[in-house]
Amino acid sequence: MISSMESLELAGVPVVVCPPANPSLSAPLIVLWHGAGIPGSEEMLAETLPLEEVQAWKAYLGLPLFGKRLPVGGTDEITRRQLEDYVLRALLPTIEPAMQELPDVVRALQARFNIDDREGIGLFGFSVGGLAVLLTLVESPLRITTAVLAGVTKDMASVVNNYERIVQATYSTLKEQYPWVEKHYRWTAASEVAKQRLDFVARAAKMQERKPMPAILFLHGSQDEIFGVSDVEELFAALLPYYEQTNQAKRLSMQTFKHLKHDLDLEAAKSSADMQKDLAELQQVVGAWFTQHLNM
Repeated sequence: MISSMESLELAGVPVVVCPPANPSLSAPLIVLWHGAGIPGSEEMLAETLPLEEVQAWKAYLGLPLFGKRLPVGGTDEITRRQLEDYVLRALLPTIEPAMQELPDVVRALQARFNIDDREGIGLFGFSVGGLAVLLTLVESPLRITTAVLAGVTKDMASVVNNYERIVQATYSTLKEQYPWVEKHYRWTAASEVAKQRLDFVARAAKMQERKPMPAILFLHGSQDEIFGVSDVEELFAALLPYYEQTNQAKRLSMQTFKHLKHDLDLEAAKSSADMQKDLAELQQVVGAWFTQHLNM
């Protein structure tokens, strides 16, 4: 555990805060969201990606419907919501509130710590946390100058495809407890609207409305079993022309890691030197990206 780590609740959100390399100096802010896999909590993400060498305040936020914010009924209730309507009862109620509560959390952090609010904000998101970052980039008025996205995908359709794979693989067991469960997600008018809203390939042009356009880094395990590399490559390719036409191609990057799957699992990596090496490189790459691009 990092000794300087501080656990708080700000604006109703559980937050783990880690100081900059030199806490006596004013520094910008990086907000980091965990995923549904590993790391699956704000504490675990802080351990996985401490970014101690980065001259920035790091705030690791607990996502809605996770950890300390589980609804009454706990994980059983989450499973029920996912099976009832994965898009409208589970996914969107996680990433949309995360985006909406972010300005209040940022203000609370700025009021408490020596954060330079003249600088833009950096965002990191893993998996579902990365989807929250993408939604923030296309919809939030916050001045986001830098973003790192690990293990994300291009749109809602690919998220639902993964949900269906999981349901179909465990269908007989799920059917015993939830007799009404269906093998395929049932799209409705409301979830079709959400599907269009979370089609980040189709909304790629929104990025050019940000001034400056954010420096975005995609990181992906080549063995990712949840979201394929080709999906994030398609999103990268959709964004690239907007960066090229403004001579900002160096502010958009993608890197894959040969030995990583979806999770960024420090414990599993202990039994694999290749995974350890890839995770160490990923940590270094994230720190270097924020160091290079966070201060405008």
